[in-house]
Amino acid sequence: MRIVCFVAALIAALVFSIPVWASLPYYNSDIGYTIWLPKGWSEVSECDLKSVEQAGTPFPVRGMMPDWQAGYCSPAEGGVHSLLVEVQPGRKMHAADISNFNRFIVESISRSGQAQWQLPDTPRLTLKDATYIQEKKTLRLESEVVHRGETMLSLTYIVYTRKGMLTFVGYVDPGDAQARKSIDKAVLSLYLDDNIRY
Repeated sequence: MRIVCFVAALIAALVFSIPVWASLPYYNSDIGYTIWLPKGWSEVSECDLKSVEQAGTPFPVRGMMPDWQAGYCSPAEGGVHSLLVEVQPGRKMHAADISNFNRFIVESISRSGQAQWQLPDTPRLTLKDATYIQEKKTLRLESEVVHRGETMLSLTYIVYTRKGMLTFVGYVDPGDAQARKSIDKAVLSLYLDDNIRY
């Protein structure tokens, strides 16, 4: 009987430890969160973040210049930055404020995509999906971005915190379902420190 219990405990330990082996936690003490990244992903250096800003990476809300505070990349994508993080300081928003802000963001992106005039170098956006994940206090936006003849899928997550918002932005090829799933899983695994958790 003891052998059966031992084998059952060993199998349970293996089953529950597989997700841990498949991803690694990264703690960002400056911002205050832990994120579980897929195996093989790594943090982006501060120098690389600056080069992304200077390159003018398209951002889903027109007119906003992002200030990336952190980033993560996947070697499967040739070192291309897969996930970037921006901090929007502020206050804790009430549920009605979050709802209104979500509506404003979705309408702004929809309007910008419907604009008939486009400057030659301006990214064109088409909102594909917008979902608010209540238990995570996260608005997930999926947009198609056409910039300089290239098409990318932009995955944006606005995470509401006690001290404002965190914005996570990932860019993947439109047909790369695995990369999209990996970014979704990583951002939705986010664990905020007590002092900023909503």
